[in-house]
Amino acid sequence: MTRLPFALTDALNEVIEEQNLHAVACVDGKIIGRDDEIRVFNVRHIKGLEFEAVFFVGIDKLAESEPTLFERYLYVGATRAATYLGLCAIGDKPSSIDRLSGHFAEQW
Repeated sequence: MTRLPFALTDALNEVIEEQNLHAVACVDGKIIGRDDEIRVFNVRHIKGLEFEAVFFVGIDKLAESEPTLFERYLYVGATRAATYLGLCAIGDKPSSIDRLSGHFAEQW
């Protein structure tokens, strides 16, 4: 599980480097970063923080791996996003969020 923030950060950096942006993995809740960095957190470490945007990557995998905590994690993540909340699924979106589907766009 600790490798995930690094893999996501590496993939993100490949895409954003042309815009002179840089992503950093914030492992174990490291919260201090620079204003010009995109910080990548595990959802377990974002309580009490606020972000301009929050993206859940692999939300379907999170629902599978943490079924008892999934809705709490979703709530915490959604309430940390000041402006934008993005949910990305690798497969099908979790059925527990079907009631929210009216607020989703297929792509942006």
